[in-house]
Amino acid sequence: MGQRINLKTIIIKISLLSILVAFTQCATSQKIDKIAPVQLKDPYFQNWISGVRGGGAGFMVYLPLDGTSDVQLETVYFKGKEVKLNFENNKAVYSGRYTDPKTVRKDIIMSSDPKEEYSNKVSEIEQKIPFELKDGECVVAYTKDGKKGYFKLDKLPEKELKAYPMRPRQ
Repeated sequence: MGQRINLKTIIIKISLLSILVAFTQCATSQKIDKIAPVQLKDPYFQNWISGVRGGGAGFMVYLPLDGTSDVQLETVYFKGKEVKLNFENNKAVYSGRYTDPKTVRKDIIMSSDPKEEYSNKVSEIEQKIPFELKDGECVVAYTKDGKKGYFKLDKLPEKELKAYPMRPRQ
């Protein structure tokens, strides 16, 4: 009877482990298209820094379209970050801006009265992206005919750093 319980326990553990592995595989695997559904013309990224102390730093991603498309680009996953894309119609380019939260100065109210500290904002926790990317790779999320998809750019070139100078006060 002791062997029967051990065998039953082993079967239950193996079943639970199999189910866990199956759900983990489904949750982390995203189908990435081999061919991009849009024609891009010289996509790139550019690091930037603010000329004002505490003004921030980060990077911009630029995805210029080569022609028109019925595909809407939504998000880019790059450098371990998720960046929302905006379409600039007059330039036919999608762009996304990431600001490193550690580089932005936050005004924090410190007081013995908790009511005065009420307006302080809670620090945002950045989510882990659902892709394992090598250096320079990026994945773009898009929507076409109401269906979501992903495609990967193997090497996103970098352009020279852009510094935003501080303007004199007037």
